Amino acid sequence: MKKLFLVLFTFSFCAAFSQNNNSAENILDKSSAKIKSAKGINVSFSLTQKDKQNQVVSNSKGSMKMKGDKYYINQDGSEIYCNGLQIWNFDGRDEVTVAKVDKDDNEFSPQQILTGFNKKDFNIRLVSSAGNNYEVLLTPLDKRQNFKEITLYINKSTSLISKASVVSKMNETIEINFSSIALNASFDDSQFVFDAKKHPGIDIINN
Repeated sequence: MKKLFLVLFTFSFCAAFSQNNNSAENILDKSSAKIKSAKGINVSFSLTQKDKQNQVVSNSKGSMKMKGDKYYINQDGSEIYCNGLQIWNFDGRDEVTVAKVDKDDNEFSPQQILTGFNKKDFNIRLVSSAGNNYEVLLTPLDKRQNFKEITLYINKSTSLISKASVVSKMNETIEINFSSIALNASFDDSQFVFDAKKHPGIDIINN
C-alpha cells in the first residue's frame, strides 16, 4: 500500500509540474508572439539595480523603439542603436562603440527581455497567477551563466511583460519595469542607425 501511494504521489507531482511548466511556456509564447507581430513598438521603462542586501544602488529611466530585430534605446542620455546587423553604443558625449550583433550575447537589455528568451536554455515554471500578472520563473540550464534566475511578470489582460527581475550569482538584482507600451508605432529605418555626421569629431571605436 505504501509503495502504491508513493507511486501515485510521484505520478501526481510529475503531472502537476508538467502542466505547470506547459502553462508557463504557453504564457511566454503568447507574449512573445504579440511583440513579434507588432508593426513597431514604443515603450518607456525604468531600471533599478540592487546589491545583495537588496539596497538600491542606482535608478535610471529610458525609452525604447523596436521594429523587428531593429531597436533604439535612450537611457539617461546614452543611446544604443541596432539595425539588426550592427550595434552602436553612444555615451551621449564624445564616443561611440561599434560592434556586430552577437546572437549569443547574454547581456540583458530591455529589448531582449521584452522580446523573450530561447526556452531551450531554461527551466520554466509558473510561480503565481494571483492578481493582474502571471509570475514566471526562468532558471538557466547552463550553470556557467552569470545569473541564477529571471522572474517575468506578464500582464494577464495584455499578455505583455510589465516587469522583469534578474538575479546574479552574487545575489545582485536588476529590475526593469515597462510602461506605456504602444504596439502600432511607425519608424523609419534610419532611426536605428547611428549618424556620425550629426556628431562631428566623435571618437569611433570598432570592436
